[in-house]
Amino acid sequence: MATLKFAFLLATLMMLAATAQALAITVDVCATAATDARFDSTGKFFTAAAPIYSGGTIAQSTAPIDCSTITATPIGTFFTAGAFVTGLAGAGADDLALVTWHFRIGSRAFDTIGPVQATGGVFAAGQTYPQTVVGATHGIAAANSEATVTTLDSSGFVFELKTSGSTDHKHKH
Repeated sequence: MATLKFAFLLATLMMLAATAQALAITVDVCATAATDARFDSTGKFFTAAAPIYSGGTIAQSTAPIDCSTITATPIGTFFTAGAFVTGLAGAGADDLALVTWHFRIGSRAFDTIGPVQATGGVFAAGQTYPQTVVGATHGIAAANSEATVTTLDSSGFVFELKTSGSTDHKHKH
């Protein structure tokens, strides 16, 4: 009887651990630099806030996307603070800015950090680069995991971000 109770307890704990794992999420962000961002007097530091949409809401475009034409209902708010790093000795050739991003969706949220990358300083729809998920609440994303950013237009202010949904501590080469 004790063995049966232990087996049931173990199975229950394994099931709870599996369901407690963070879910993957894909979101689209559409920001307009002129209205959604503020730059300091040097033009090096910035903050912004913009709507978040369900992933797949915004189609890739070779031309800049006019965010005012999006008719979908936002699901949350995107916040960022960052600084341009182009030309700094330690920055990579494609590193444009270092950013902290906060995605608030109802009572849930997650944060990423990392460089925004653009090939030769130019954005093209479909380019991808990684961000590190550094925090999350209520199972919306897994902290210490990677997210993938895909640019959706040539402005760099419209993008899709997809989290992996699990914590991967294995170093990949």
